[in-house]
Parts: sequence; C-alpha cells; structure tokens
Amino acid sequence: MAIVLYVGGSKDGDKGLVPHGFSKSQADTEQGPEIYTERFMELQGVGKVRVMALESMRDEIVHQRAAVHYR
Repeated sequence: MAIVLYVGGSKDGDKGLVPHGFSKSQADTEQGPEIYTERFMELQGVGKVRVMALESMRDEIVHQRAAVHYR
C-alpha cells in the first residue's frame, strides 16, 4: 500500500491508501463517478510525490493544487 494525496474533485486534499500497482481509482459521488489517475511529480522543497488526480485535470493545475496541499 502507498499513501497518496488526492487532487481535484470531492477528495481534493485528502490522503488515502492505494495498493501498489494500482494506477486508477474511482469515487462515486452524487454528481456521478470521479476517475482518479496516478501521477508522479516533482515539488520544490518536497521532492517527488505520488498523487491521484482527476483524470480530466491538466498537469499544470494538478501541480499547482498539489503544491498548495504540501505547504
């Protein structure tokens, strides 16, 4: 299991456990399903992090949101 940060959607800012080897997860919400995909990124002052971001989010936005949660 790996600890990941969720970025975007209803889980924005939450930390969760994801089994190693899993690169996608789904959350069912009242607005419909949210699909999260695994992304690795380098954050200044933190290093390389693993996040689960909404599939539809652009990398630049994911990077900005992840940096806010790691402050």
